[in-house]
Amino acid sequence: MFASFLKILKEKLMFIVVSLFVVVFLLFLSTLFISSSQFSLLKALIYIGLILFLINFGLLAIYLKMPKEEKLNFFYFFQKLLDYLSESIIIYDNNFKIVFINKAFEKFSGLSKQDLLNLVVSQQMIQNEKYEKVANVFFPFLQGQDLKIISQNPEVVEVKFLKPEETYLLISYIDIQLDKPYKLRVILDRTQDVIESHKKTEFVQLVSHNLLTPLNEIRWLLESINKQSLKDDDKNALNSALQVVKSTVVFSESILTFLRSEKGQLKLNLEDVNLTELLINIFDILKGKIEEKKLKHQIEISEGEDHLTCDKGLMFSALFALIENAVVYNKEGGTINISIDKNIKENAREIKIIDSGIGMSQEDLKNIFVKYYRGKQAKNIDVKGFGIGLYSAKGIIDLHSGKISIESKEGQGTTVTILIPLDLAWTTKITSS
Repeated sequence: MFASFLKILKEKLMFIVVSLFVVVFLLFLSTLFISSSQFSLLKALIYIGLILFLINFGLLAIYLKMPKEEKLNFFYFFQKLLDYLSESIIIYDNNFKIVFINKAFEKFSGLSKQDLLNLVVSQQMIQNEKYEKVANVFFPFLQGQDLKIISQNPEVVEVKFLKPEETYLLISYIDIQLDKPYKLRVILDRTQDVIESHKKTEFVQLVSHNLLTPLNEIRWLLESINKQSLKDDDKNALNSALQVVKSTVVFSESILTFLRSEKGQLKLNLEDVNLTELLINIFDILKGKIEEKKLKHQIEISEGEDHLTCDKGLMFSALFALIENAVVYNKEGGTINISIDKNIKENAREIKIIDSGIGMSQEDLKNIFVKYYRGKQAKNIDVKGFGIGLYSAKGIIDLHSGKISIESKEGQGTTVTILIPLDLAWTTKITSS
């Protein structure tokens, strides 16, 4: 009997091996083309896909072709296979009656197979401390927070639970067919990784915040020095030191803005902002880098269009990131042109930043607003950075109900267009409501 099963298994072995090779090859490609920030999640999705693919199209196909007397032997083999997986797996019918769990799910739920097999899970079990974790997996929308659909096929959701304890899960769903329809779920517990990530984030936030106070004190001291009594060399040294301090302050503030954005803590403090003064301040901080590259810059503002209702600190952060990119990715002796006008069609303030820099490839343009993404050109010319500048800038502009678009060609420079609605105060009230 078992020999017959092995014969069938051998006949399907090539199909399974080829399928496995395809999935592993996709995983290899992801290491080449996907940024490191996305890689861990991508691996998880591919791994889930691999498990579900093999279960649904490989082993279950064999099961359906077996004579009845051989199915018991196969199911025993199938159970052992799933028990070796470190991911939690549960199978149940359309009445939510559990027919199978692996050892990882026993560990995850804190319950034994005797407690769970043939159990019919209901929403009311959310109130039962013993079965709360199991019910959370079945009905994540009841107590889950920050629920996100990561993939549609197979369906994969990311969800956070605060009860019975803080837990972060990736849960996948798939329909399978044995003697009748069943549903299979694979649960990846990401709690430890997420908590470690939060600790690192809080540490960076603490360091950045604590840096700002002494940096601002140094800045105020440098600005209070009477330059009239200084020699030219001393003036230049003082100005250089002041630019370094200002740049570091901006960097620390941008890190804090990014972290607050990630936590959903950014709020607009709207005021009337003079864009001319804002741009002069930005170019003053970037003066050293501009002179080093011998760049020429020009600001053109249409009459009466130099004011904007926005959050001054956040808009400064967004424009600084965009203009700094126009500086560091420019060619020696290049140009930066900034224009501000009213876009009548959009009823918005239009800000354009045009540079004559190295430009970007089409591949870079597709990923330019992806968190931590850094283009190939950035790596080639060894520009330091973390790949969060444009990501944060877009988040800030989105928060202002605005739009940002980028056009670029390799070797031909880049054009950034920003549109911020002129009726922002009213738009923001509607959005908040």
